[in-house]
Amino acid sequence: MLQLGPLDTLIGIFGPFAIPVLLFVAGAIGYLVIVALGRG
Repeated sequence: MLQLGPLDTLIGIFGPFAIPVLLFVAGAIGYLVIVALGRG
């Protein structure tokens, strides 16, 4: 298994919750970027 450092540690802590959380964060950031570009 790949050792991803901090990410590997987070997955070890949160387990199956890590992926949905990462997807949510990525989606939130993407949404904010789109809104920011839209206002520009």
